[in-house]
Amino acid sequence: MTSNLISPENIFTALSLRFEKDTTRDLDWRERSLARLEEYLRSKELDVLHSLSADLGKPEFEAFANEYGFVMEELRIFRREFRSWASKRRVGTPLKLQPAKSEIWIEPKGVVLILAPWNYPFQLSVAPLIASIAAGNVCALKPSEFTPRTTELLTQMAKAVWPDGEVVVVDGDGDFASKLVDQRWDHVFFTGSTEVGRKVAETCARHLTPVTLELGGKSPCVVGPFKDGSSNDIEVATRRIAWGKFVNAGQTCIAPDYLLVHESNEKEVIAGLTLRIEEFYGKDPIESNSYTQIISHRHLERLNQLLSDSEVEVLLGGNFDKARRLFAPTIVKTNSLESKIMKEEIFGPILPILTWKTEADIDRIVSRNPRPLAFYVFSDNRIIAEKLMHKYAFGGGCFNDTLVHIANAELPFGGVGESGMGSYHGRWGFDTFSRMKPVLKRGFWFDVKLRYPPYGEAWKRVKGLLQ
Repeated sequence: MTSNLISPENIFTALSLRFEKDTTRDLDWRERSLARLEEYLRSKELDVLHSLSADLGKPEFEAFANEYGFVMEELRIFRREFRSWASKRRVGTPLKLQPAKSEIWIEPKGVVLILAPWNYPFQLSVAPLIASIAAGNVCALKPSEFTPRTTELLTQMAKAVWPDGEVVVVDGDGDFASKLVDQRWDHVFFTGSTEVGRKVAETCARHLTPVTLELGGKSPCVVGPFKDGSSNDIEVATRRIAWGKFVNAGQTCIAPDYLLVHESNEKEVIAGLTLRIEEFYGKDPIESNSYTQIISHRHLERLNQLLSDSEVEVLLGGNFDKARRLFAPTIVKTNSLESKIMKEEIFGPILPILTWKTEADIDRIVSRNPRPLAFYVFSDNRIIAEKLMHKYAFGGGCFNDTLVHIANAELPFGGVGESGMGSYHGRWGFDTFSRMKPVLKRGFWFDVKLRYPPYGEAWKRVKGLLQ
């Protein structure tokens, strides 16, 4: 289903009528949907990997591990657990309301819109879709216009798995997406930039539509201090940092945006990162089979412009191949918080390094871009690490690693403030797309007349029960 064949209004109307048929509330229907989806995706593994290669030049391993494999694991978790998550939840009832039973009924929100980005176009489309279907909703999925091959694959998937139209994939540009958001959805789920997320939230506010925003920000990575003789720790730390930053060519919302390295470890960290990059991608990373393209020429030029600032010193990389949209892993040094590279989210393979000496230095830098989507600390001093993690608000993070917290479905994934609102993955995703309906049940055999007019003085003798 494409935007030039059907309007946003018609998409919304068709899905609303489909939800009114009440089919998707049935748990067996949800189970069959998830089973069909799993069967379909198993048969299309190579097609998924080829689509991601065509759109982003993703290496097969990255495409499998970070997109296809991630989705399949999420799907297995939902198939195993969603019935228990959908069950009525008994809760306590206070004495003043006895005799009674109190329950929370778990119901689908209804007609859902999912807006997916281009950087992980398969994972960030299908993972929230799984949660929405398991919760019993009908859904419109709008992938990015920058990933046409993946959009084509998702369109075929929706037609094959949901031939009756409970899920539709719609194609179109930013203007079409804006018109799509401006319908009276029961929930909107958006993954993308803070700038666009703010516009989505404003539109949803006009209709009082609940919205989940998975955004980004300048995610700090604090490194050190490491004690003398900790060269092995620094080797592991720089390996994990380089991987987290340069996987998908840095086009990851939770990638370390910049490093804050303790001044006593600066030389070792820079040397370690330089070695790790060569280990990963060779002496000329642009020719590596393990490296990903930049999504567009416009984004590649934006990255190049970040290096033109006189306050930025390129220590490694900085070269690019415009025709193939490849930008080498780049390490830069800057001491200026006013440089453009320290004011906006980089979202690419450029890693600025700043140094710190005291915790006040960390606070001065981190507090300029509050509430990032991720926060990372590498240190052999657990006290310092936990103190920093307690001090700052952020979406999620790791101690002595990067990115991997997203792989645990037992942890909610989401932002805070500028980096987003709401969360998903596993049970958290199911609850995001569900409505918790409170219900209190009572019989007729016992009825305390104290609450009814006319009011006498008797209530004063039992007012303790009413408080």
